[in-house]
Amino acid sequence: MKRLRVTAYCRVSTDSDDQKNSLENQEKYFKEEIEKNPDWDYIPLYADEGTTGTSTRKRKNFNQMIADAYSGAFDIILTKEVSRFARNTVDTLDYTRKLKDIGIGVNFLLDRINSLNPEDEFRLSIMASVAQEESRKTSERVKFGQKRGMENGKKFGRAGLGYKKDVNGNLIIDAEGARIVKYIFNRYLYDGKSLAIIGKELENQGILTSTNGKIWDATAVSRILKNEKYCGDLKQMKTFTPNYLEQKSKTNNGEVDFIILENNHPAIIDRDTFNKVQAEIKRRGPSDLDNKRYSNRYTFSGKLECGFCNSSFISRPRMSKNKDRIIQRWQCSKYFKYGPKHNDGRGCECSMVRSEILEHIFSLALSDVSINKEMVVNECVKLVLGVIDGDSVQDAHTEALQEIAGIEKQIDRVIGLYVKEIINQKQLEEQKSPLDKQKATLENKLSLLSNNIEMISKREALVSSIRGRIGSIVHNEVFSDEVAKELLDKIVIYGKDRYDVYFRGIDANFHLAV
Repeated sequence: MKRLRVTAYCRVSTDSDDQKNSLENQEKYFKEEIEKNPDWDYIPLYADEGTTGTSTRKRKNFNQMIADAYSGAFDIILTKEVSRFARNTVDTLDYTRKLKDIGIGVNFLLDRINSLNPEDEFRLSIMASVAQEESRKTSERVKFGQKRGMENGKKFGRAGLGYKKDVNGNLIIDAEGARIVKYIFNRYLYDGKSLAIIGKELENQGILTSTNGKIWDATAVSRILKNEKYCGDLKQMKTFTPNYLEQKSKTNNGEVDFIILENNHPAIIDRDTFNKVQAEIKRRGPSDLDNKRYSNRYTFSGKLECGFCNSSFISRPRMSKNKDRIIQRWQCSKYFKYGPKHNDGRGCECSMVRSEILEHIFSLALSDVSINKEMVVNECVKLVLGVIDGDSVQDAHTEALQEIAGIEKQIDRVIGLYVKEIINQKQLEEQKSPLDKQKATLENKLSLLSNNIEMISKREALVSSIRGRIGSIVHNEVFSDEVAKELLDKIVIYGKDRYDVYFRGIDANFHLAV
């Protein structure tokens, strides 16, 4: 009789000491179990620790075992139970069938299932479904516990630069890290340095990032400046896991509620300074990420023209006398290069103008626009909010529900035929397997659509808020960078006395004498 080569697979879902001891016990048990069978030869087993069972994608040794199976390294795999092999129904059935096709069986000891036994196929699918459902419940329990902890101020994940966590998971200040955070804020706000320059300075000083990296790119510096944690607030759920089977985290763009606690822990940066930095980030615009000039860096970038020489205006910011803010000024590029106008034609007579003056000029021109102001409001709402087609999402959600119900009926019909012995085990497998996969795919789609519907349900309130805000801007109550960027075509500047304002899509200009 041919001796069988037997290995085993075991897994624990965390890397704690208790679980590692459990893993060692499982390895010892399987080795003894295999060696006491006279017809079996022991093949070193495969084990994963600190990984989740919902997906095989991240299980390195599991995937190695499957690869070795195809190379003929063993004949049988022993595992404790279905939930240790995989908690995903599709993965469990898919892998056991692939292994069965090449003559390799999987023995689930506690469940008393042998994948090579045709009679166990149906029971395996049931047990796999139960394991998957238990995994879903476990995921929900973990999420619930984490959410309660977040609401009580417990920080999940890394503390980040400038902080460390005490034994209860609360944030406390790390003096050296806090010094670096303050340096970044001061260099950006008071010294007017770009993100790229600050990053280069940190690298030259040999300062490491919060993850001990040596590279401080503009994005890394930007994350520090935008992190509300430094003014004492705690914002969590910035990422979430939409699908417990895949365990892939996703950036939270409003799909789930953030958990925000104000004044939760000691601040490194006072709130007033933090707010000034956020305003300055907005003022500089996205170009500061790579220290290049873009037409949308500031509100009036690329939109100012000299009425005397037709040159463009450039930004000339300077710090206020008490260093509490940056004053944004604009100057004719020809004047900046050559100075006042000379007899030889070089230079220009146009003087410097401050952003506050330009904002006032824009608001005055907008209030005098002889067009349908409701049209302006509607256009701005579209630009700021974007178009969300709620009806199509709801239709897709309803359609997915109907498709799942239809597939469940087909599954019930196939199982009924098997129970009545109209079809055999193999025919049950052939008919039920593709239906199970279709159902799993649709359930994933349904989950995503449900999240979208929740977002859309808040749409009306958001539109109302934006409409009110834009409406007040059109009626000259407040100035908005967003509206100016979208509606303003250019302002032609004739010194301090005259400004010609041009709006996009309007065949007219507005002359304002000051």
